[in-house]
Amino acid sequence: MDVRYVTDEKGKRIAVQIPLDQWEIIQAELESYDGDAETDEILADPDLVKSIKKGREQARRKKGRRIEEIDL
Repeated sequence: MDVRYVTDEKGKRIAVQIPLDQWEIIQAELESYDGDAETDEILADPDLVKSIKKGREQARRKKGRRIEEIDL
């Protein structure tokens, strides 16, 4: 993906630009996304909710592994 960053006068990134054809692909993929249904599905699984809570606690305590260390 051809990404370009827009920076302020101090060099801090404040925006990103991508080609219009790539943006249209992203938009098409997002149209089918139903975040509410996905959230309901996640919350209906007690094991998954427990895992999320455990991960939050580990992150709060800065324990566990960094995302880069996890083989997905």
